[in-house]
Amino acid sequence: MLAIALFGGSMLIPHFHDEVRWIRRVGVTLVVLTGIFLFAGGAAGYYKSTSFRIKMVLLALIVVNAIGLSSRRGKLQWAISLVLWAAVIFAARGIAFF
Repeated sequence: MLAIALFGGSMLIPHFHDEVRWIRRVGVTLVVLTGIFLFAGGAAGYYKSTSFRIKMVLLALIVVNAIGLSSRRGKLQWAISLVLWAAVIFAARGIAFF
């Protein structure tokens, strides 16, 4: 929860990008590490989940958004990123139910 709060909170502050960059990096590092550990504990079950596959596609789109649009930082990129992260959260919740 702390990792999500650090990363998610830093995403909601688009105008102070440089000032919160270190918070965002710590948050995303913690999110990735905990995600790897959670996946390792139930990889076979997650692989069968449609919600998990949707989540992975959304995460790939987030990476493309971050890398592909890095030269055009702006409100549009921030909005796309925010929508994609919200979709990842909903897909992650779907893993538990579907």
